Amino acid sequence: MKAFLKSLTFGILFILAIGLGIAVYILQAPPLEQKDTAKLQVHSRTAVRGRPTVNSKPFAYTTDVYRFSLDRKYISNLNSRRLEREHLFSAALTHRAKLKGKTLDNALEKEINWQKMFVNMTKDIRFGPSTPTLEALLSGEEWLLKNAPGAGYIVVKTGHQIDVFLPDLKDAFDKNGLPLSTDLEVSTAKTNSRWLITDKGRQQTYRIENGTEKLNVYQQSKPEILTFLFQVGLASQDALAEGKLTQELRREFEALKIPLSRKTQISAGEDGVSWQITDTPLKYNIRNENGRLKVYLDLDSTWLRIQASDEIKGWVQKARGTIFEPPPPIPSSRQRAKQRLLVLIESVKEKIGIFDDESQTQNTASR
Repeated sequence: MKAFLKSLTFGILFILAIGLGIAVYILQAPPLEQKDTAKLQVHSRTAVRGRPTVNSKPFAYTTDVYRFSLDRKYISNLNSRRLEREHLFSAALTHRAKLKGKTLDNALEKEINWQKMFVNMTKDIRFGPSTPTLEALLSGEEWLLKNAPGAGYIVVKTGHQIDVFLPDLKDAFDKNGLPLSTDLEVSTAKTNSRWLITDKGRQQTYRIENGTEKLNVYQQSKPEILTFLFQVGLASQDALAEGKLTQELRREFEALKIPLSRKTQISAGEDGVSWQITDTPLKYNIRNENGRLKVYLDLDSTWLRIQASDEIKGWVQKARGTIFEPPPPIPSSRQRAKQRLLVLIESVKEKIGIFDDESQTQNTASR
């Protein structure tokens, strides 16, 4: 019997040691990463102002970022809104099938009515009435066909016919270090001059300008939105609970050149430690965090405060761009286990506290 009890005790201690080790390992899990800041992708050149009002004089303007230049042949991709290499049509070479090398190069350039061929062979692509150019990429085998604006098409000889393809603009982006996702939208801002590629998968937009010799690719700026404004002590918390603003809070708003008006409204959050200030067209959120009242700009405001560059901070109209909020960080299995363990520990502590209170009450009554 003693041997059994000794083995049982050893087994219990062993299990407790293993459990304690696992608990320590879980509790040492790294903290969950903080959510990245929201950004405003600016779609057109926008004034950055010192105050959130159109009466405030601009002191800077947002600018798109130049990335790289491309051959004009990709105009065909942009105008057709198809960015990958794609087969458009095939056409018989007829009597030209026996021609080779430069003889075939000249025949394709001078004898074929490319405008008529595109009308007959495609539904939505028009080659244009001007005289085309045909550049031999591989004499007698492959050519680059271009119209007057520079839109290009790849022509490949296959047996007794030619196959016409769109070039691969998506591959050109990949080679220049800006890979595109598959969720893309192409729009024309100005015919044969300016286009926009919206990459919904990567939450980015590119502006493409037809320059003097090349297509120039610009990445629309995406400055950080400066939601955090300032922080104060807890002295203003009682006034907020009563729907009032202290002079301390008003001074801080004035220091940022956003003084609060007399029509300011305050609403309390359900948790009792957060409030929202509405001072049209702006909204602010106040939260009690670590013993301080921190004030943030609400993203529903008409104006947003941005970090336009390392030196420039200012206000822009929200309507000039699109807000991109980063997804919340995904906790690892160890971090999730830590959260559950902490909840369990708090629950046990509460139950122990209740038990202690009941014991003290009974002891007092017995006296």
